[in-house]
Amino acid sequence: MKNGPVSALIALFLSCSAAPALAQSSLEGLSSGDLADGERLFRVHCARCHGIDGAGGEGSNLARARLKYATDDEALIDVIDSGISGTGMPAIWSLDDAQTARVAGYVRTLGQLEAEVMPGNAERGASLYQSTGCPACHIIAGHGTGIGPELTDVGDRRGLAYLRSSLLEPAAAQSQTSGYQDYLTVRAHTKDGSVEGLRVNEDAFSIQLRDISGTVHSFRKKDLVDLEKIFAHSLMPEYGAALPERSMNDLISYLMSLRSEQ
Repeated sequence: MKNGPVSALIALFLSCSAAPALAQSSLEGLSSGDLADGERLFRVHCARCHGIDGAGGEGSNLARARLKYATDDEALIDVIDSGISGTGMPAIWSLDDAQTARVAGYVRTLGQLEAEVMPGNAERGASLYQSTGCPACHIIAGHGTGIGPELTDVGDRRGLAYLRSSLLEPAAAQSQTSGYQDYLTVRAHTKDGSVEGLRVNEDAFSIQLRDISGTVHSFRKKDLVDLEKIFAHSLMPEYGAALPERSMNDLISYLMSLRSEQ
């Protein structure tokens, strides 16, 4: 009987030792030098589609905590190595296994923002977001109108400084991001008047615009008096003069709180 507890402890130790070890990510142990090389390789092989900062363009935005086709590190490595069937994402055959891991490790850093202290109250900011009419142009979790960028997980992708800049000087902030041409402002002048909106699509013969109300207008270029493309411009108003400092901080805090589910 005296050996009963000891036997039980030995049995527990053996059972724990026999349990399978937790799978270790291939990205664990990458050094700062590995990640620097991953950034170099990313710029050579990936930046043309995904943007120099990974924020998207022709390819998807990678600067987020959760990626649709790469829910874990091994899946991300597989996407880089094998591509995604039925999409524009090709396999990158020129990378060996070590280089692929470095690129994957660098991509993971794109979705990691340093923790920042919110400058205001996120709950008050949520009310301000509604009262200032932001849902008329932005979508959060399926609610709103998608004229401007979706904000569902903007807190994962943008830090405090960028969010403040986007409210104070939206045109300047927008021009700093990859894919900003997706929000190019265009004015189509016809003999009956003018329409201003974001370019939805354009080819050699026609152009489609979405105005601030969400209505899509299609024009044949030959019927236009003038077609004006306004670079370094945003349809989003500047809120610096409209909001006092406390309200601005509250709205920024709400945007910082918008993160993908973990």
